[in-house]
This record gives sequence, structure tokens and C-alpha cells, in this order.
Amino acid sequence: MMRRIAVGLAVLTIGAPAPALAQDREPLTLEGLYLFHTFDQRDGQPVCMETWEFGPDGVMLVESGQERVRKRYRTETDRDGHWIVSETLETNGAPDCMGHRSGGVTPGESRIYVVPLNNGTITTCPPPQHVAGGAPYISGCYGRIVLASGAG
Repeated sequence: MMRRIAVGLAVLTIGAPAPALAQDREPLTLEGLYLFHTFDQRDGQPVCMETWEFGPDGVMLVESGQERVRKRYRTETDRDGHWIVSETLETNGAPDCMGHRSGGVTPGESRIYVVPLNNGTITTCPPPQHVAGGAPYISGCYGRIVLASGAG
């Protein structure tokens, strides 16, 4: 299914006008409790489900399996679209929803490319590639987040 989404997005971007400049895009604002689930499934269920809480103070709390992580976050918007930029401040080191343990707190930021959809969900992806005309092309997206209050 992801290949169909990626191909569809590529077709849409080939005929699309050049991407808008960052100042032309509406900024992404995240605040509240979101539910994340992977697109990958096992036995009809997401392989991984997490909670991501975005605080108004720039602190993000992630619960994944037994792992609890506190991060500093911000959103950025550039010519490609929207990003969640975060830096891990602390973790309890317990296994996450995939059974992996983090190596602890490592310095530096990580970036997740995000695509807000009209239905209120936000798709999370690796950084986009670019087609010949420069338009972003996304594939291999991880999953989606949705406000917990809007989850069905």
C-alpha cells in the first residue's frame, strides 16, 4: 500500500507547481496528546503504538512500550514542508514498543518529516527525496499521529 501512496504522491508532484516558499506555508502547531501507530501491521494491528504529548513549553513526552522519554521539540517549516525537530533530554532505558532499548541520551537533534492531512491525522516520514523538477517526493512513511481527543 505504501508504494501506491508514494507513486500517487509522485504523480501529483510532477504536475504540481514549484513548492511554496516556507513563508507561504501555514506553520504547523502541535499541542496536546497524540496517538501514534505504525503503518506496518502484524495480525491486522499496528506493529507499534505510542503516545506523544506536545506541551506548550516545548517539551514532548513519549510513551512507547515500557520506555518513557522526555524531549525538547519545535516545529519547522521549509520549502519541502513541515518537520518535528526534537532532542532527547532523558529516557528510562526500558524497551520501546518494538522491544528495542535506546542507547541512552545522545546529543543532537533528530528530524521527522510530517504531512498534515485534511482528516486531522499527520503522517510521519523520513526526509523527502526530490524529483527532477525539485518537488519533494516522500515514501517509506512510518505511521501517523492523531489527536487523542479525535481518535475513534
